[in-house]
Amino acid sequence: MSLINIGLTGIRANQAALDTTGNNISNANTDGYSRQRVDFASNPSQATGDGYIGQGVNIADIQRLNDEFINTQLRSDTTLHSEQSSLLQNLSGLDDLLGNENTGLNQSLTQLFGTLQSAAENPSSGPLRAQVLNQADSLVARFSSVDSQLRDREDTVNNRIQSDLSEINSLADGIAELNLAIAEAPGRAQGREANDLLDKRDEKLRQLSELVQVQSSENKDGTVDVNIGKGQGLVSKGSSATLALTGSTELAGKREIVTQGIGEDRAITHEITGGSLGGNLTFRDEVLEPTINSIGRIAIGLSETMNGQHEKGLDLNGQLGRNFFTDINGDEVARGRITPAQGNPGPDDREARVNITDSSKLGTASYELEFTGPDDREYRLRDATTGEIAKTGKISDSLPSTISMDGFEIKLEGGSFQAGDKFTVRPTYSGAQDLGVALSSGDDLALALPIRSETNSGNQGSGSINQGTMLDVRDPVTGRRLDSINQKGELTPPMEIRFISETRYEVLDVSDPANPKALEPPINNARFEPGRTNQIFSGEPGSSRITMEGNALEEIGTTNPGENGYGAQEVTVRTRDPETGRITTQPPVDLNANQSAREIADKLRNAEGVDASAYTEIRLEEFSGDDVQLTLKVAGAEATLDVNGALDAQSLQQAIDDSSDFSALDLTVVNDGDGINLRSNTGEDIQIDLDGGTGPQLDVVKINPYDATNNFQAELNPTDDSITVGGVVDPELADGVRLTANNDNIFQSAPTNQDNYKGFQFELSGNPEAGDRFRILSNQNGTSDNRNGLALGNLNAKGVFEGGSESFSDAYGSVVEDVGSRTRTAQVDEEASRTLKEQSQAQWEEQSGVNLDEEAGKLVQFQNAYSASAQVVSVARELFNTLIGTFR
Repeated sequence: MSLINIGLTGIRANQAALDTTGNNISNANTDGYSRQRVDFASNPSQATGDGYIGQGVNIADIQRLNDEFINTQLRSDTTLHSEQSSLLQNLSGLDDLLGNENTGLNQSLTQLFGTLQSAAENPSSGPLRAQVLNQADSLVARFSSVDSQLRDREDTVNNRIQSDLSEINSLADGIAELNLAIAEAPGRAQGREANDLLDKRDEKLRQLSELVQVQSSENKDGTVDVNIGKGQGLVSKGSSATLALTGSTELAGKREIVTQGIGEDRAITHEITGGSLGGNLTFRDEVLEPTINSIGRIAIGLSETMNGQHEKGLDLNGQLGRNFFTDINGDEVARGRITPAQGNPGPDDREARVNITDSSKLGTASYELEFTGPDDREYRLRDATTGEIAKTGKISDSLPSTISMDGFEIKLEGGSFQAGDKFTVRPTYSGAQDLGVALSSGDDLALALPIRSETNSGNQGSGSINQGTMLDVRDPVTGRRLDSINQKGELTPPMEIRFISETRYEVLDVSDPANPKALEPPINNARFEPGRTNQIFSGEPGSSRITMEGNALEEIGTTNPGENGYGAQEVTVRTRDPETGRITTQPPVDLNANQSAREIADKLRNAEGVDASAYTEIRLEEFSGDDVQLTLKVAGAEATLDVNGALDAQSLQQAIDDSSDFSALDLTVVNDGDGINLRSNTGEDIQIDLDGGTGPQLDVVKINPYDATNNFQAELNPTDDSITVGGVVDPELADGVRLTANNDNIFQSAPTNQDNYKGFQFELSGNPEAGDRFRILSNQNGTSDNRNGLALGNLNAKGVFEGGSESFSDAYGSVVEDVGSRTRTAQVDEEASRTLKEQSQAQWEEQSGVNLDEEAGKLVQFQNAYSASAQVVSVARELFNTLIGTFR
């Protein structure tokens, strides 16, 4: 009987080995199947008087030949390759779209600016003007086409993401079900594993790794917990999470991946990495959306730049130019740049918009605005792609409130903003979609400039003036329209540049040519450098002037020689940083009593952001008397003139010229018909003495630079010591600089800042002479003027983005280059990752795959062992029959 049992155990064991080998052969092409092996174990021997006799064989285990380390490596390499394949697939199509000359933007951009240059060559041509608008429509259509195709790709990649999520959810459910089946499998308590179930679960994990990065950890009951991406839980024993894509293609805002079914929905887009899902997300968020944003930024920059230049011009109807393209901050457009999250708590009453403030500073990022709490006013602005914090802070207690960023601002206008609110902010995403031509007729094309100049035909010098350059019609600091030119293109007021000397000029308001008056703010003593190009008017936006309209302006010193009547004053200069809004106070400027205008100006110029000019001007009139000595004293220099009868300007000038001390003092003497005007162009005090004669009298008039009808006058007789006249100081303040004083003496305590920036400039050059004049006028009927047309045509070469280093074409070229570079990198990465995956697959095949040759050999081996065991049984039966026959 023992021999029969031994044979039977061999039959049973080898039968199982044959079954296992056959199963291996049958599943050689089954995905995820791990080769199995029967482990034999000897049965316990039986003790006899002759020793221990074996009792045959049993099956210790049917083992699955599988290495978890190799599984993990294969999943990792599969994830990487799947991610790179998905990324490359998406990038290749995008590269073909943007890099094709027939579908890109460069050709249309070049054609628009080419037609502008043609129109500028013949600005009165109606057909050429119409051609500009036609080409602008074509460019808008090209922007729309590129944007539409990019959005189609966005829809496609979102559909792929949705498909990936559906597969992930299905695999997660399957893994959870297999977890339960494995934990409840019979024989597990005895250490017997359900090999087929384990293979199925490993295969699902491998399939999951094609979709997303996977991390798994085994529990004591045989189940596995599965995390994806950066650690987001997907499967825990017998339960699984559900992933979904928020929103729809019809809704604005980025579609996010959220987990559902476990508490509140939670966005996990930033936590997803690897696999085709990771590749699709990387393409959508790091390539496609920035590309859409980049194209939108170019459209916004083009619109803002063209509109800004066009509105500086004059159209055929004599009107200032309107917007060439649609307003980049139109109400609907600005509100469309910020989108509330679907889960924001009620009430749904929030009103917000995103305004573009400077397209040259715009980036290509999208943002997430979150009100973080606990205070409803606290917010955080994050980069929507990287998750990095861009800005944090608090909005104001009352609305509206503004969050300022480089190139744009988020304006929260009203409503119940509260902790927990989330918004998507995409400043440039819809830029190409929103672009449109605003002009309806070629006559509206503003190719001329609204300003021009004239040179007086009686000028004696060789000075010349150009036709002027328009800088702005809106103040770049405040955004309000400047007062210098009205909508009808009229200069307000017309002006005249009048040279006081070869090196000094004033600019007058000649609205009434017969009665010129000072400008507001005045330009009374500007310095001119002969032989060089001199800019007329400030080119610094935000700059301002204040006037010396304190009480001392009316003072004329008549008591003691050298006293001009000016009292002491302490001046405080404060500067507001335009970027941060921080206000700093500079050390006080102490102005002493009886200081000259030159000395006051010198002190003010030591303050940061302050420039100042000074001059002193008097008129000597109504002189009577004979044998009179008139003494002129300026800054220590002295000249005496003997006068009989009328006071003569030429004689006074000769007396000045005869004194070498006066040569460096920059004095001018002019007879204007009412009297003799004496001017110190540097702001030195002017002192006049009379001596001798019979009943001499002299009226000394201190010229009021701000109101010529209200000059200040004193009478000088020989009995008086002297008259000392102080000058005028005209401070010019940079943007953000304010000046206050501790009394109303020289300057008023809080003098009014008058805008100094007119939005245009003229260039004076050559060598003008005293009395030369130049007019600055409106350019009415300037149909043949092409200056603004040339400026518009040259915008394509102008640096607009990246600190002025990139033109429109350069910016588009950068987009194409970036996509092309990423495509080439993805090609290399895909090839490398495919090689790694193939190596890991080969390792897995070597460890767990079925080798048919090897299995065929084992089939013969186990078949022979089976036959031998059967022979043992047959021999045992024959012996048993012989034994039975013997006893019969």
